[in-house]
Amino acid sequence: MWIEHFLQLYLQRECAMSMQNYMRVAARTSADRRYQSGTDIVIVGNGIAGLTAAVEARRFAPDVRIAIITEQSHPTINTPSLKQFAMGKLDREQLLAYPIGTECAQRIQVIHGRVEEINAHDKGVRLSSGSIISYGSLLIATGSVASGLPAHLPGRDFDGVLTLHRLQDYMNLRRRLNEVDDAVIIGGGAHAIETVMSLLYLGVRTHWLLRKKTCLSGVLDQHASELVLRHIQQAGAKVYTETEVMGIAGNVGAVAGVVTNHHQMIPCQLVAVCTGMRPVTTLAQRCTLPMMYERDQGIFVNNHLRTNVPGIYAAGDVAALNNPQTGVHQTRAQWYSAVVQGASAAAAMTGQTTAMTGQAASGASGQGQALPVHFFGVPWHATRLGNLSFVTVGSPLARIPGSVTLTDSFKGTYRRLVIHDDRLVGDISLGQAQADGLAIKRLIDEGASIGAAKEALLKGTFDARKYFSQQRSISVMALARQRNVWTGQPHPGDDEGAPALPSALPERDSLSFDERIQHRVARPVSIVGSMPYAPLPGSASGTQFRGFHYPGGKEKV
Repeated sequence: MWIEHFLQLYLQRECAMSMQNYMRVAARTSADRRYQSGTDIVIVGNGIAGLTAAVEARRFAPDVRIAIITEQSHPTINTPSLKQFAMGKLDREQLLAYPIGTECAQRIQVIHGRVEEINAHDKGVRLSSGSIISYGSLLIATGSVASGLPAHLPGRDFDGVLTLHRLQDYMNLRRRLNEVDDAVIIGGGAHAIETVMSLLYLGVRTHWLLRKKTCLSGVLDQHASELVLRHIQQAGAKVYTETEVMGIAGNVGAVAGVVTNHHQMIPCQLVAVCTGMRPVTTLAQRCTLPMMYERDQGIFVNNHLRTNVPGIYAAGDVAALNNPQTGVHQTRAQWYSAVVQGASAAAAMTGQTTAMTGQAASGASGQGQALPVHFFGVPWHATRLGNLSFVTVGSPLARIPGSVTLTDSFKGTYRRLVIHDDRLVGDISLGQAQADGLAIKRLIDEGASIGAAKEALLKGTFDARKYFSQQRSISVMALARQRNVWTGQPHPGDDEGAPALPSALPERDSLSFDERIQHRVARPVSIVGSMPYAPLPGSASGTQFRGFHYPGGKEKV
């Protein structure tokens, strides 16, 4: 028995040491002069966007030199699983996005350090240690930081006030949960909602404070918000709308409660702050060539993740992508989006996009014309709250002249469709059944007519595979009326000088790129798709930019 016990302790120690050894290996690799003298691809940040880009770039280009520069003290983790980890459902080692040693196996150099400046003229980055690392292509994947509580808020530094964002925050949460009877959650977004549901699952009395009257006000209408709030109240949470924290009370330096703007004291032992995040744009400010960015909006990139500075790309939480519906550049701080962006950046940095652009020329209709689809398309979000799931796609709150809004509410479910010119613009789906968010996103991205699918979308019975298969068949039939696809001979009345079509049409996958990787997030895909190129707008185009920030604090409006 003592031997088995010894072996168990040894294995536990080895698992713990594997995390610590990551930083030791990273520190040793920083002394590799070959990579400091010049690297083909340099990636700043080892979040999922950065590591995905490195792994995919290695697969696209087996011989290029790739280096990741990171300040992070642990390997890349699966951040959506952090709440499961805090609840005790996962161990720390189960959070790893890739197996330990992936970087070594893929010949990816890991350099532990902080990048202080980008010298875009000479294509090099300067580290805090003084080392200069040159690059052929540079990817900024520095992620985001939590917004947190206002700096002037009394009691914000008491023990028990946690701003939940990174691994260390959730490790602190997990350690103290056994001592918590009451918790206050601050924030009105999906992050706060998921935290509330996690604490309720553990039996913690949970008080949820929202600054507005509704939750997720940017994507849910009032009816949908009320449904979510009612669901969470029924799960056991106490919800306080239009409520703000004016101060945090303490007892010998530890949290004892919060004081609200309604002069109410809510006793608690834990305050979890889930008030959003902002992109880390420091390197955009410290680039020797002016880089287009906004402090709260991220670094502006085009459909190939390129910034306006030659040779420099951005991906993940720091990258501001164009929303094709609004023309506004926005970050998409989601795991799924970061994986797609990392793979796409790898393709762009290794010269794969030119070859891939031709693949979409046939379009989904098969008629040899490019579709009016944008590379990353419209934003979307999906999550599950106990037995309630919700999906939002596109612009469900849009007010477009000539558009029609359809809603359906029945027995705890709610759906909202915004339709313009028989094309879907936005969608909200709430209910026990999980809506196919990626299929709905594809409908919007491709601008497909939804005449035959309106009722199914509204009732939650939309069958994506059947619908897109039928659309493909309709396209084939349309071609057959113009050309005899079986004999290659034109129909009577056709232009006899036109070339005949081949006798068989190539079969196209009925699933979009987004759908193909839905169940493959753990292993980023190699196909990154191809959509029309959208250049960055110039500063003279009016536009959504309040100001372009340049090094040295100068602004150009």
